[in-house]
Amino acid sequence: MTKIVKSGIIGFMRTVNIGELKARLSAHIQLVRDGEEVLVCDRNQPVARIVPCLLEDTPARERALIARGILTPPLKRRSSSKPWPNPPGNVSDEVMEQVWREEREDR
Repeated sequence: MTKIVKSGIIGFMRTVNIGELKARLSAHIQLVRDGEEVLVCDRNQPVARIVPCLLEDTPARERALIARGILTPPLKRRSSSKPWPNPPGNVSDEVMEQVWREEREDR
């Protein structure tokens, strides 16, 4: 049986046990396509969440990598007003280029 439960900050979320999810997978995927999150439970214990994959603004190459499981999209958008932090360390560009070359040669 699918239930809708109050879930703290998230608000309301649909929950479903694995057996029902397997039996009605297409219906639950349609709910996710429509923007809902589904909390998957095993014997009423939460084990996973199925969330909408919002990729409209993502370049085609990134979407392909996401589809192959190589790239994981961020959970939320980063504010463009914040600058990226400087990485720690003081490795020179020459050393980094050498490391990258060596890594590529090993492939």
